[in-house]
Amino acid sequence: MDIKSVLRTGFILLMVFGRGPVVASPITDFPELDYEVPSKQSETSKKTFQRSLSGLYSIDSWKQAALQQPYSDFESMYHAAPAAQHELANLINEISLVTETASVVPPVKSKERAEVKINTELNGQVDKITDLARASIVADDIPSLVQAFELMNKEVEIVAIKNRFKSPTESGYRDLKMLVQLPKSKMIAEVQLHLSAISTVKNGEEHEIYEQVQHIERNALAEKRDITEFEKAQIAKLRATSKNLYHDAWQQYLQPVSIAS
Repeated sequence: MDIKSVLRTGFILLMVFGRGPVVASPITDFPELDYEVPSKQSETSKKTFQRSLSGLYSIDSWKQAALQQPYSDFESMYHAAPAAQHELANLINEISLVTETASVVPPVKSKERAEVKINTELNGQVDKITDLARASIVADDIPSLVQAFELMNKEVEIVAIKNRFKSPTESGYRDLKMLVQLPKSKMIAEVQLHLSAISTVKNGEEHEIYEQVQHIERNALAEKRDITEFEKAQIAKLRATSKNLYHDAWQQYLQPVSIAS
């Protein structure tokens, strides 16, 4: 064996036996918490959802006896309405800010519409009209809506509630409608709490369906005749469509995932 072979062999042996023990790369040990977070979030969301839904269903419909405005004269009451509307707007905007919901504050009900309602629906009783001042809150989920109701209950005296989430209308429409007595003006105002998907249906496709039904009924009335069987079938189909729209909108809120964070 020549000198080159001896040197080569010695070098190889040095590399093999002179190297320290091979250390395997450490395996990342993910904390168990990393795997539990999704299930814990899901469980928390489910519990929050259940509390909120049961809370919404626990709100009973009722109305205070002998409910009336502090005015019996229409002109005096209508003159006081803008101040009541301003008071209501401040309240609604504050609650909306805290609950991260949307506030909707329209103008005072028009004088013409108010007088028509008093004469046609309220038997001429001026002090029975309760929606001169009115506002709405639109929530994206049930917990926010329930929170808005709870805050409203703390800030003003609620004198009537109609829980149409618990008992929806024939069309399937749902909301929470309240009458509240404002602390400063002492006037009674109307407040509605909506869920956004249902509100979207009401102000969109459902409104178009309502107009179509009204058109059919107005035509029959103008022609001084009963609604035909064909028109009845049309109306039934339109109302069934409306009910399905509201049903689908409501179903969106019956899953805990909708409130997961």
